[in-house]
Amino acid sequence: MSVFTPPGDPLLQMRATEVPIEEIRSDETQAMIDQMMQVARGERTDAEKRPLIGLAAPQIGIAKRIIIVDIGVDNERKDLGDLMVFINPEIIWSSEEEVDGREGCFSVDGRVAGIVSRSDAIRITAFDRDGMLFVRDFSGFTARIFQHELDHLNGIRFPDRVGKEGKLHWVEESEYPDYRKNWETWERQCSWGLWESMKNPC
Repeated sequence: MSVFTPPGDPLLQMRATEVPIEEIRSDETQAMIDQMMQVARGERTDAEKRPLIGLAAPQIGIAKRIIIVDIGVDNERKDLGDLMVFINPEIIWSSEEEVDGREGCFSVDGRVAGIVSRSDAIRITAFDRDGMLFVRDFSGFTARIFQHELDHLNGIRFPDRVGKEGKLHWVEESEYPDYRKNWETWERQCSWGLWESMKNPC
């Protein structure tokens, strides 16, 4: 049984609530973070599967503004970095320059991918799990992961960013090695209607 919130769950379309600063070090919040870290690490042990490089609390049924981001992974996901916790994260600056990149998600059907335009560099503020406020700058692929996960806290998934007129793709699991190389010219599309039916099942 999957630990992930089903794609049609309304929780994934809601804005998550902030963690009160005085509750960051509470047993309850620390248990949430431990649970998220356990899930994240568990999805990085099989070399044959796509590794998890970011996780937002709503993706596993927790409606709190907590995310985990791999701050050292490379663009091809071949070399993984360290997982870092961000509580109540906010983007306080983003570059005007945007870059297109391919994205997928554990909270979307695994065969759905797409091209998303995001800021190439960002500055964020957040609390760590000890309740300390910090500021960090990220660029490139790490900035993309952060923006993707922050969207989850606001009830947005990457197909919503792609939009009706964008490039939403259908990729079978066996096709992913080819898709990684040819995503910019991928011909098989996922219709907007199909995404809507996944997002809002009857």
